[in-house]
Amino acid sequence: MFWLSRPPYVRWALAAAVVLTGVFVEFRPPTTVPHPFAEFQIAIGEVVDDTSVMWRDVPVGLLAPVRLPLVSDRRIGVGEPVLGGNGAEDVSSIPDGWWAIEVDIPDGTRSGSTVRLVTATGVADGVVVDVREGDFGERTALVAVPEAAISMVAAAVLDATMAVLVGG
Repeated sequence: MFWLSRPPYVRWALAAAVVLTGVFVEFRPPTTVPHPFAEFQIAIGEVVDDTSVMWRDVPVGLLAPVRLPLVSDRRIGVGEPVLGGNGAEDVSSIPDGWWAIEVDIPDGTRSGSTVRLVTATGVADGVVVDVREGDFGERTALVAVPEAAISMVAAAVLDATMAVLVGG
């Protein structure tokens, strides 16, 4: 009964430790940070900015920070996080006066390759800016095309009536 005869310093210390632990847990720094998620389907080549994303809190360290705006270099589905690998802030690989469009490509096509786009109404040359492989093995690329041919190529992409030739 040594503990009961003197002032209860040990009990006071334990009570203070419990209270301090509770205060620390209540007021500790946040464990989440805001991160952008696609608000709607984003295609290759689209600019991703605050108007095309919704911000959600995620645990600190789960996703790498992303600076907006950026140009998407792959398709981003609704609700998917915008990742550093989703976009390239530098679009200098698209020549001035050219436009980029997403195109299905054959295996073996690499970034920087020259491609020939054959449509029912004509032929256009393009340069592969970036290659992406989808979750199910499909391969698409962002292909830069001269402005004079972009409407023909875009119409062929929409109609699925274009052949992509890879050459040297």
